[in-house]
Amino acid sequence: MASNLTTSILPHAIVLDYAQAVLETGQWLRAAKSHISAHPSAVSLAIISGIVIYVIWSSTARYLRLSPFHGPPWAAFTRLWLCKTIASGESASRFINVSQQYGPVARIGPNHLIADDPEFIRKILAARSHYTRGPWFDSIRIDPEVPNIVSERHPGRHNHLRHQMSGAYAGRDVEGLEDMIDERIQDFVEVIERKWLSDDNGTNAFDIAKRVQFLAVDMITHICFGKPMGFVKTDSDVSNFLKTVESQLPIVQHFSVIIEINDLLHWLVGFPFIRRLIVPSSQDKSGIGIIMGFTRNEVEKRQQSKSEPKKDMLTSFMKHGLSPSEAETELIISLVAGSDTTATAIRATLLAVASNPRVYARLTKEIDEAEASGKISAPIRDQEARRLPYLQACIKEGLRCFPPVAQLRERMVPAGGDTYNGQHIPEGTFIGLNTWGVQLNPVFGNDPRVFRPERWLIDDEARLQEMSRVQELIFGHGTTRCLGIPIAMMNLNKVFPESVDQYMLCTLIKGIEHFVDGCVIDRVFDINPGFCNVLVTIFVRHFPYSLIGSVLVWLDVNFDEVPNLNTPVNPHSNVCIMARSWDNAASCSRIVTN
Repeated sequence: MASNLTTSILPHAIVLDYAQAVLETGQWLRAAKSHISAHPSAVSLAIISGIVIYVIWSSTARYLRLSPFHGPPWAAFTRLWLCKTIASGESASRFINVSQQYGPVARIGPNHLIADDPEFIRKILAARSHYTRGPWFDSIRIDPEVPNIVSERHPGRHNHLRHQMSGAYAGRDVEGLEDMIDERIQDFVEVIERKWLSDDNGTNAFDIAKRVQFLAVDMITHICFGKPMGFVKTDSDVSNFLKTVESQLPIVQHFSVIIEINDLLHWLVGFPFIRRLIVPSSQDKSGIGIIMGFTRNEVEKRQQSKSEPKKDMLTSFMKHGLSPSEAETELIISLVAGSDTTATAIRATLLAVASNPRVYARLTKEIDEAEASGKISAPIRDQEARRLPYLQACIKEGLRCFPPVAQLRERMVPAGGDTYNGQHIPEGTFIGLNTWGVQLNPVFGNDPRVFRPERWLIDDEARLQEMSRVQELIFGHGTTRCLGIPIAMMNLNKVFPESVDQYMLCTLIKGIEHFVDGCVIDRVFDINPGFCNVLVTIFVRHFPYSLIGSVLVWLDVNFDEVPNLNTPVNPHSNVCIMARSWDNAASCSRIVTN
């Protein structure tokens, strides 16, 4: 019946042709099978040929997808260039080089672009933009199955989380926020006074980068839980938390490029025995697990307590509808991300100020005069600090020169694609943000690589507004703008006056000359090596700019060779701290003449 139906529908000739083709195909397959059996090498040749053809075809397809945009040659064909760049520890400087060589939108992977055009970045991050967060953000999950405010990719859920958490991050729901920060800075000062001050009896090398990280963690934990974890008072990395985080962050960076790993982990954690091996737990005795346990303990205390809870970040989160498990996750993110970015901003700006005598002297003078005239209190209040123009200029310039976040934070091009300068960008393309490159924009003048706070004190309101719009992109834009800006700025407004007002940070290098971006750093006076054997390489992994050439360091190397000041020399950052009242402290201020 089927045969009759077929012949009734199709012309007779077509049916015959079809049958003949089937017969010939069968005969060809049998002949091919017989040939392959008789010639095994043909199988290998066929497989190899197929692989070569596939590689050529797929490579060509990858290249053509974003061919209008240029970048490092191999980046068009493989993600290995991007992985290598991230692993180098110099990704910020390499991304800057890519943008300067290949244009404001450049190619860094088969499906990856990077942008340093401020207007294009605003378009991508705008509140009503159709761009969405790409798979890059999946790498920020602590638990592969549980998103958080940083990793959440769904716009609606992300905005809902922001609404729930905005009161805490803005400081509105945290009672006594400013006093909390003052208490932690006072702990920091007491440790310096007790253990690290240099005087006529000897010189102490103080690892300021590590201690600033301790301070940042204690400030954040106090704000989160109503009490610090005790990093500053114990002068130690409690439970090796920071060591663990720093060792794991590079791995997370690679997960953001090899995004298939995130999908694999999401699948693997479905097996309980594997989940126990790879997902941090509150039962762990070190690393993230310590914070999870600390956080869970605080959450359980709040649930069981019948008294009025402290008005801190945890209380605010739960008050606004976050479940206990959600609150735990968000507090861990706050601690890890908040402490790291705050510490980076403090360390970078302190480095730039302390290594520039002109800036150091002017900032010290402004604070001294404000104290003498009664314009600032002890400790300084946030509103008072905001009225010190040179302090604010130093903070803005420090953040501009050393943005605390250098990650790509890739967005995905929406359906239908987009265009840039007339060039089509296909949908699904990942576009990363070159945050450091943005801060070299011509709007900052012809010396954007130089730490020069005076650029923010010009009498040109329109120019200042234009510079501020670009500088503020370090915090994001639109619905992804950092929620913690008020707390972060309060920290900076308080830490710098306290550090500069009370102490002299001695940063030294034995006499050398070095040219940096056409600016000569004059010969430093020779000084007895026994006086201040110090090393200043504050957070060097994030300082790829040639501005590092102005860092005055005492290096235990042969000074017949000028060190490469663009290359990290040591992960530590020792400085010599002296009370400004010490008679010999003044000699350390004569470091270099700009």
